[in-house]
Amino acid sequence: MVLKKQTVWLLTMLSLIVVLSAYYLMTPGQTTVDVAFVEDQEVSEGQQETGDSEDVVVNVVEEFETVDEAGEDIGTEVNSMSGSEFFATMRMELQENRDRMAEEYTKVRAASDVPADKVVEAHEKSMELLALSQQESMLETLIKTKGFNDVLVMSEGQEVKVIVQAEELTGAQTVEIMDMVTDQLGNGKSVVVSHE
Repeated sequence: MVLKKQTVWLLTMLSLIVVLSAYYLMTPGQTTVDVAFVEDQEVSEGQQETGDSEDVVVNVVEEFETVDEAGEDIGTEVNSMSGSEFFATMRMELQENRDRMAEEYTKVRAASDVPADKVVEAHEKSMELLALSQQESMLETLIKTKGFNDVLVMSEGQEVKVIVQAEELTGAQTVEIMDMVTDQLGNGKSVVVSHE
């Protein structure tokens, strides 16, 4: 019964993704978008207080790449997307990747010939994936309260990518976002903050 509910839920979500994809592909007015990455670096207390942005290095790139756990590139070309389309596309790709992983974990848990320790491991990974999605969502909401129109948080292993919708991103804003990520997701992760 649980498997059928999960299947229905998955098919519903995939249908929603297809409809949204069609909508965004048919929406006129696509413009060019550049994504800038701020490199992760040590920031002294004095820089945090003054908001000194001279030491923050910004590199403009033409392609934003993400890699799933299997090492497959799920990147997307951002040159021909408007800001809202970029965020919607990246969210859909991230959700599709997470849905694929959740489905694999569900298959392992449902299989009768799988050892018990593998079933437990698949269940734990499934719960970690759910918790990670909730943490990312909460972090996006917290960052939006700082005045950004849209925010996307993607955590892949030990790296967290945060993309905010803004014309500019100051050094003080970057440090504040990095601190928020550390508070929510813990220390020891490499944080990349960029704006679109």
